[in-house]
Amino acid sequence: MKIKSLIAVIGVAVFASCSPTEYRVERSSTIDAPAKLVFDQVNNHKLRDAWSPWEKMDPDMEKSYEGPESGVGAIYKWTGNDSVGTGTLEIIESVPNEYIKSTLTFTSPWESESIVEWNFEETAEGVKATWAVNGELPGYLFWMDPEDMMGEDFQKGVDQLKLVAEEKASAAPDMPITEVEVEAMPIYYIEDEVKISEMSSDFYGERYGKIGTYLGEDSQNMLEMPLAVYNKWDEEKDRAVIAVAMACESEKTGKGEIKKGMSHSGKAVKCVYTGPYEEGDKPHNAIAAYMAANNLEMAGAPWEVYASDPGDEPDSTKWVTHVYYPIL
Repeated sequence: MKIKSLIAVIGVAVFASCSPTEYRVERSSTIDAPAKLVFDQVNNHKLRDAWSPWEKMDPDMEKSYEGPESGVGAIYKWTGNDSVGTGTLEIIESVPNEYIKSTLTFTSPWESESIVEWNFEETAEGVKATWAVNGELPGYLFWMDPEDMMGEDFQKGVDQLKLVAEEKASAAPDMPITEVEVEAMPIYYIEDEVKISEMSSDFYGERYGKIGTYLGEDSQNMLEMPLAVYNKWDEEKDRAVIAVAMACESEKTGKGEIKKGMSHSGKAVKCVYTGPYEEGDKPHNAIAAYMAANNLEMAGAPWEVYASDPGDEPDSTKWVTHVYYPIL
């Protein structure tokens, strides 16, 4: 018993004598994309699913977001399996297109705090994105090597960020994008909230049918092909608020669920997309890349004009959609 007690005392003394170990792990990748586009993928926690290696280690982890959508004060919290643990990531500094600093706090599998930094440097080859973590290992974890623990995952992260950003940037040249001035038009619309996962052509068709029936002969006075205004789009909550609309000259004032209003007036970015509606995210990604590259800000809800009639053109690869994003 005395020997065992002595061994225990010696063990405690050894661990206690180990000083904390400071560490820094960093990895970089050069990305052929606009600096703002790359920066935005990191500055908004909700976009990290596309590039973070840890999100893939536990697809069932519980996530929550607090504070602003992006930038200083944006908070990401998660609870997952042993591979990802439980923790909080909060942005405390954010210099547009250049630098992001965050505090990373783990409460399991053990308690720790560290600083995560991102640097974005424009070079002749593209944007050099560097992801780094600075922290301190407690003495009793002297046997751990942060490089071995995190280096490979950090490299996967910056490499995946490169793929994501370059894919978004490369989408733009395939579809004509211009900055235009649009005039307001009278529109008749039905606005509803819908689950994104349950959306179908029937959602639009039923509402266009109701509006057309209401307008009657006045529907011959259409000013543009049918359109839809996307007032809200939240994939995280699987919810969208969409106004299915027809631009038409009529003296009618609306009735019941059918409202009358005016479309957007002012500057907008316009993308002409040709292809099936199922791939309708392509023009939106292209516009996002264009706006990021040209430092443009949204000034309202985007809308789509369905320039082709699927009834007249059965080949979905030839369907034409005009996508607009209002800008300041």
